[in-house]
Amino acid sequence: MVDIYETSKSTFEALAATITEFNENEATTRHRLIDVVLTDCLGWHRDDIKSETYLSGDYFDYVLGSPDGRVVLEAKRSSKIFEAPAGVKSGMILLSTIRDYSDQNRAAVDQVMGYCQSSGIAIAVLSNGTQYLAFLGSRSDGKPPAEGNAIFYASLQDASTDFTHFWNYLSKDGVDRGDLTSLLQRSTARALAPQPMSSRIVDYPGYRIGSSMETDLRILGDLFIQDITKVEAITDDFLRECYCPSGALSQYATVSKEIMRSRYMALQSHVNTEDATTKKGLNENLRHDILAGALVRRPIVLLGDVGVGKSMFLRHLFRVDTDQLADQSLVIYVDFLNHSGLSDDVPNYLVDAIKSTIMSALQVDIEEGAFVRSVYNREINQFKKGIYGFLEEDDKPEFRKREAAMLGGHLDEPYTHARRSIEFLQTTRRVSFVLALDNVDQHQPTFQEQIFMTGQSLAETWPLTVFMCLRPDTFHLSRKSGALAAYQPRVFTVSPPRADHVILKRLTFARQQLSEFGRLPGFPDGLTLNSDSLLVYIDVLLAAFESNDKLIALVDNLSSGNIRRALDFISTFVGSGYVQTQRILEADKRGNRYTIPIHEFMRAIIYRDYKYYDPRQSTVPNLFNIQDSDKKEHFLSPLILALVETAGEREQGGYAATSDVYARLQSLGYTGAQIHRHVTLLHDAGCLESAEHGINESQIRITRSGSYLHKSMITEFAYVDAVVVDTPILDIAARHEISDVFEINQRLGRAERFVSYLLDCWPFTSVEDIPFDWRRHAATLLTNFEIVQEGIERARQRRERGRS
Repeated sequence: MVDIYETSKSTFEALAATITEFNENEATTRHRLIDVVLTDCLGWHRDDIKSETYLSGDYFDYVLGSPDGRVVLEAKRSSKIFEAPAGVKSGMILLSTIRDYSDQNRAAVDQVMGYCQSSGIAIAVLSNGTQYLAFLGSRSDGKPPAEGNAIFYASLQDASTDFTHFWNYLSKDGVDRGDLTSLLQRSTARALAPQPMSSRIVDYPGYRIGSSMETDLRILGDLFIQDITKVEAITDDFLRECYCPSGALSQYATVSKEIMRSRYMALQSHVNTEDATTKKGLNENLRHDILAGALVRRPIVLLGDVGVGKSMFLRHLFRVDTDQLADQSLVIYVDFLNHSGLSDDVPNYLVDAIKSTIMSALQVDIEEGAFVRSVYNREINQFKKGIYGFLEEDDKPEFRKREAAMLGGHLDEPYTHARRSIEFLQTTRRVSFVLALDNVDQHQPTFQEQIFMTGQSLAETWPLTVFMCLRPDTFHLSRKSGALAAYQPRVFTVSPPRADHVILKRLTFARQQLSEFGRLPGFPDGLTLNSDSLLVYIDVLLAAFESNDKLIALVDNLSSGNIRRALDFISTFVGSGYVQTQRILEADKRGNRYTIPIHEFMRAIIYRDYKYYDPRQSTVPNLFNIQDSDKKEHFLSPLILALVETAGEREQGGYAATSDVYARLQSLGYTGAQIHRHVTLLHDAGCLESAEHGINESQIRITRSGSYLHKSMITEFAYVDAVVVDTPILDIAARHEISDVFEINQRLGRAERFVSYLLDCWPFTSVEDIPFDWRRHAATLLTNFEIVQEGIERARQRRERGRS
């Protein structure tokens, strides 16, 4: 940054030296002076400067900062000089010193102050081109803006003399760092929220130790539901019975069908793509490319988000869809899931996969002596004709040593030797080779690019068809400015199947296997729970995912199309300490079918293995969390989700402009720092996603998980009961009443008090143009609390009947 600073300083000094008098109208002032100062002297990029911005009913001369506005700058004619009392010099002054000196000053200050307060932007700057007055036009520390301090520069020459501070206060880097805001708020620093209840719990988050039965159920559930594909003896049956075609739209999704359909719409404007499957099955173009790939000399790319089922698609493609090619093709499947992610390891990793696959499928050891001599027969003949050829007759042992050394030199280059081995086998055995590079998208984008380059090189120089799996965002970024820009691969997209369909097929298959065999290869020894108990569990889950719409909606939406995550939810439920395991088994003994309450499934997902909700461990974020001592921040996360979803419904693909989202929230009184913090949290939690088509985060849209959270989950007792321990309570009386309790009646009372506290915090009287209304959600919550109370009463009556 030294070069930028020094260049800007030199430019500003030259400008100050040439501008001594200037009398122009507002437009000329802006063009000839202020624009130059902003871009050439203060480091603001033109993309960060919005001129004549319309917001909250007003037009602003300048709004600096993107996506969140950071500074409102109002330009005045250069002849409108700020009048100041005699003796007032450039530097820090009371804002009232300038504002109260003349009606003209007051009107100018109040105008830009009003702009700041209507937009939620903190920093206000008034300038006529040669003078600058900077102050906080909007404050959140309780101090009236008119009573605060200001930074005043009476001339360009004064600013030039004090350029270091001028730069620190008003440059892009200085504003980003917060120098001016910190200086002007130093005596009234923004108060932080108190610590949440969790900080007062000794063993937080606490590990919930399950019974031996629950532990065994967890092991069996993981094996059947998640790890079943690792048992090679049943892989083919598993693929035939459990594979679900991709692309079906869920009827349970809370986001619009348009957003779901447009998941990969942006791809088509940048590169030719096709769906990997059609309504009739496998795309015939993909089937043709498998056969012709080695001739085309370019890789086949499968695009799909993490967890959508690309691995299942690949396995099903090679073992079922194209099983007629099995006799003439050998698939070398390279799984990068457990790879180190270091580029230097890739060649050896590929060679190991090639060696092991050829050995298991063709019973050929590519390093066995006879095979090596066959591969390098031409080199052996050339060696005999070379300078050591005479040794074959004169000194046969020495000849053999030198020949072996020559062949050893080829083996010392294992990557090249693997290619030569494949070429030899293709020619002599008429075998076609397919190389599938899977789970590449589990690694960083730079590693994914490196694998693409490797795959491209293999497709060009090796006699095989290359498949690779990439994420759409990595693909587009690389297509625009990275390794993929110079290539034209064949691209097919893989969309996620319906999560409930996948779960039903997995459970049905697991039940069939248990019924037929009682156990599977790989079952751990020493389990205290027999497979009959797991069968009961599976039957309960099957019934739930066939008819329990609320449960299906929970899993379908929270997984956001990530099938791996949806299956993890199921395995988390099986054996969870938050599930009434004994009641499930006892109900079966009585001949009854246990119905899974949604709160049991939700609690298993939220808490996982812990006694208390911990946002660091849970996949579910706390939408009510705050950092500042600002009551309205409790609602910032749900407001962001609702605003992004509402704005996205009006746009193709469901995307909303990030700058518009920031501007709207700032107009509601939230600071840019608050908004950025919550947007980041929601993005990291998978509730928001940024645009994929080759740019940064200038556009965002809601995910199914984010939509479900702010529309449905936020109104469930199980959710509120969990996150209350992680939410700072600003009201002292409420903080005392909201405590750590265990009994269900006490927890229900605590949740009611928490909702009441949040109602007191709700800051908006009119919600006509606000897409989220906490009062409506609170009413739904209170209704749900009544249902919980009814359940508590029924349980009490059952216990009394049992005692009598």
